[in-house]
Amino acid sequence: MADEPLANMYRSSYNGLPSIREPVQMTSAYSSVLPSYGSKRDVGKALLQTLGAPSNTVRDRKAPEHWNAALNMHVRLSDKDKNKAETQRDASNRLIKELDHKTKTKQSEINRRLQDRITTVAYWKQRLNTEHAAICQEITNLNMSKQKTQQALASTELPTEVSTNCLKNRENREAIDLVQDLVDDELINELNMLSEVQKLLSTRICDSDQRLKALNDCKTNLEYDIRDKEECLRLDEHCYKLNNGSAGLQQIAQPSLYDGHTTTVEKHEIFSQDNLEKSEIARVMSCLQRELNDFSINKSNDELQKQSELVGSMFRLRLKELTDAKTGLDGQLEKTNQEISSVEDSLHQLREALRSKDGPMKVATTRFAVRAKRPNVEQTRDYVHGGLLSEINDISGSQEALKQQIASAEETLHRLLKNKERLEQDIAIKKKSIQIDEQQCLRLRKTLSWRGFRPAGM
Repeated sequence: MADEPLANMYRSSYNGLPSIREPVQMTSAYSSVLPSYGSKRDVGKALLQTLGAPSNTVRDRKAPEHWNAALNMHVRLSDKDKNKAETQRDASNRLIKELDHKTKTKQSEINRRLQDRITTVAYWKQRLNTEHAAICQEITNLNMSKQKTQQALASTELPTEVSTNCLKNRENREAIDLVQDLVDDELINELNMLSEVQKLLSTRICDSDQRLKALNDCKTNLEYDIRDKEECLRLDEHCYKLNNGSAGLQQIAQPSLYDGHTTTVEKHEIFSQDNLEKSEIARVMSCLQRELNDFSINKSNDELQKQSELVGSMFRLRLKELTDAKTGLDGQLEKTNQEISSVEDSLHQLREALRSKDGPMKVATTRFAVRAKRPNVEQTRDYVHGGLLSEINDISGSQEALKQQIASAEETLHRLLKNKERLEQDIAIKKKSIQIDEQQCLRLRKTLSWRGFRPAGM
């Protein structure tokens, strides 16, 4: 450090002068004013004169020891800078090797992490694809179940129409046969049951629509997630294949600008896991909905089939009652006809008997009138007179008794005829009731196809 002032003096004194090892170049300005000399010594003398000519200032001359000191100092400074350069070069080489190793290690680590990430994303993509296939199949299954339920609902229209027509047809029964019997009760029960079944199946269809909407929403979310995963795999695989010699590489000035939309690995997995869980829950609910649809269809079909069989049994029972009643009425009508015939015969006989009394009455009354013409004392109440009076009274009593019997017989005949008319009317009513139940209602109910209510394959 003691040589520092001397070094500064050396630098200030010789600043701008050419090095001692460098030859002095003759400029055009000097060459124009210098005369021509024949030797180098003469040229030097002339140059000194020319340099000193423009100014009268006396220049500071340095001592030789200063010159030697400046030279030694320059050598020491040069050695010192050289040593520092060597040290710097060694440090630079070590830094280059260290940073190169660090870069390669980091790049290898990133490659390994990319491979792990590709494996992880592929795993989630595989799970999402599996769930997507499962939910697509479940959508198909639920659509089929919904169609079966719709078919079942549509198939209730015919039984409803048949039961309604049966009730309307039975309204055409007449008189006493227009009764609220067990057939009417069961037909009304059947209509009520059909109405409840229609409401139930309509509810199942609405529930199926809601389940289908949930399934389609989950399917859409899975498809979005799968597409994102596919794009992520494509980009990560592209990054994994990149190396230092790959084409199209570019340097990003500020990578932090791309981190504003990033998320954590945990959130990434939670997002996909939520999609999977929601899809699984939707599939489970859809499966339960399908089971509920099938159960409602089967139970409704069984109950309606039992009710239909019960209505058929009530019809057959009622037809048996009507047939038995008609048979009984036919028997009564036959007996009534026979009795009418007997009463008519008896009445004919009574009338004949009454007419047969006219002759004896005329004879007796004529005799009595003729004998009343006897003269004087001959007009006696003898035995003939008493006998004629008794005969007239007897015949008159007989005629009266016959007339009363005839009146009674005529009244009986009238009642029998009225009864016959009632029987014939009742028989006609029974025939019509039988025709309505058997020909209209039962024949109409034979068109019911309960196999069509149950979906095919069940």
